[in-house]
Amino acid sequence: DQLSFEVTRQSGIDFQLVLPDTETELRSTTAFHCSDPAWDIPTDSSNLVVRAVRRVQQALKTTRGCRIQLRKAIPAAAGLGGGSSDTAAAIVASLVSWQGWNRSLAVQIAAEIGSDVPFFLGSTHGIGLALATGRGEDCRPLEARPKLEVLVTHPPVGCSTSEVYRNCAAYGKEQAFQEIVDACEDGQLKKIGARLVNTLQLPAAELTDWIDRQLNLFADIGATYALMSGSGSSCFALVEDPQYAIRLRSEAPAYGIDRVYAVQAWYGESIEQQLAKLETGKTGTLN
Repeated sequence: DQLSFEVTRQSGIDFQLVLPDTETELRSTTAFHCSDPAWDIPTDSSNLVVRAVRRVQQALKTTRGCRIQLRKAIPAAAGLGGGSSDTAAAIVASLVSWQGWNRSLAVQIAAEIGSDVPFFLGSTHGIGLALATGRGEDCRPLEARPKLEVLVTHPPVGCSTSEVYRNCAAYGKEQAFQEIVDACEDGQLKKIGARLVNTLQLPAAELTDWIDRQLNLFADIGATYALMSGSGSSCFALVEDPQYAIRLRSEAPAYGIDRVYAVQAWYGESIEQQLAKLETGKTGTLN
């Protein structure tokens, strides 16, 4: 996803959403409903980006407004963090543009908007893995930077995070986290894959059979380390051989799955480090 932010003199928030493939442009004044849950994203005041920017506006007591364009590539209701990362980006952009970067205020507002939004702010040391506790908003950064090749599938249905969490009460078994932390620090894919766990997977699978269908697809192509992503509906697999991506793209249509992505784990410089480069003219964007 890409988010651009432009300061305006008027106090209003002009929000524009650009959907992939068709390059459809939607504004906050547009009544819109998409039959594809991947792109059924609100453009009014209920959008998390708009809510977050409005909250920053209130916290700073500024009378200035903005023009925001959000170009989507990450499906919604997929458990991939697209909406949360967009929200974090909007918080950073509005603070930097209106007053100046303020990490403590950014984290506070991010936690108010959504439990996993603070994760996407990274830390002063960088952006990467973190151990999230509490509601998910208390993030302790990890130094581990394992190199991971990941295949992601996204079915033609989404998962409601609230419904998955409500259904999770029947599966309330806690999982130890230290083993996966140790595996990430070791950096070996097999150790990381063997310790993958997602306690939301069974509750989500009770709500839609698309979770098991995706995991069966990964099993059929021989991708051993597969799991549901977040609260669904996407699933992913850690792989070593690029041939798995070829097999997945070949087999996925037979399972009714059109969206397949091959991605890598990404680690970046902190917002503070990136802003320092922006000031010296070495770069023009924030990641």
